[in-house]
Amino acid sequence: MVIYLICVGIASVLWLLNALEKEYTVELSFPVSYTNLPKNKILINDPPNHFTLDVQSYGFTLLRYKLSVAFSPLVFNINDYGGKIMADSSRSNYAFSSRQFRSKIANQLSNELNITGIHPDTIYFKFDQIVTQSKKVVPDVNLQLKKQHFLYDKIKVKPDSVRVHGPKSILDTLKAVETIAQKYKALDQLTQRNVSLKTIKKVDFSPKRVVVQIPVEEYTEKELSVPISIDGMPDSVKVNLFPSEVKLSFLVGLSRFGEISPKDFHASVSYENIKNKDDYLPVTLTMMPPNLKSTSYLPLRIEYLIEK
Repeated sequence: MVIYLICVGIASVLWLLNALEKEYTVELSFPVSYTNLPKNKILINDPPNHFTLDVQSYGFTLLRYKLSVAFSPLVFNINDYGGKIMADSSRSNYAFSSRQFRSKIANQLSNELNITGIHPDTIYFKFDQIVTQSKKVVPDVNLQLKKQHFLYDKIKVKPDSVRVHGPKSILDTLKAVETIAQKYKALDQLTQRNVSLKTIKKVDFSPKRVVVQIPVEEYTEKELSVPISIDGMPDSVKVNLFPSEVKLSFLVGLSRFGEISPKDFHASVSYENIKNKDDYLPVTLTMMPPNLKSTSYLPLRIEYLIEK
């Protein structure tokens, strides 16, 4: 039995050696890299990152390649196939037949391999003009504020715009650049963060990071008495209002508490209502400082008396 197995093993080895001495045509997949692109343009499509080559060689050679873990990339030098024409031309689409660069690929491989075919048979390149534009930066912020705390101004970005460098087709449709998403909980004070911009394929930013400023402050309640004026009243008429002022209540940031005064507000009634002999005059608040919260006032209607 042992002798039989030895004989079978020897026969198998001899058969394999005989088979490896013959020529075969097989497919081998090689990685490819692209160099020397036109300097004033950018490649916006994705040419194949592998070539499948039909190669003819002896079994020993093919087996050695088949057993290789990784092949060195085949280098496709675009400049050798019309680089100057690409740089100077306004065209954006180009196609090259694989037959044009078979000899160059063969020079990069072992002379033991005979290339009989290349797949794909055509390589397509799509270029776009490289431009630089200025774009606004929009903060992507999701926040929750601590109770009795509010934003006392808009969320700001410094700088508020960046230089964007990339394909014209992309930049012409890009309205703004966003920061990476930021999420905050229970904010209770002014917060500043240095954050990155959301990446866009084939696009570069300068600068690549911005400062996001979130103006948060604790608010407190304040009350004021504001005199009521009569809009449109002629000098020849004298009208007494009852009451002559409104009581205002609002929330304001602690840093501005002492700054807010009655002169910052305008409460009024219209003389047209008096002319129409309305029983009551509706009071409107037509001016107030920005960034106040929960503003209310009383009374909403008042009485009046025209002096004879």
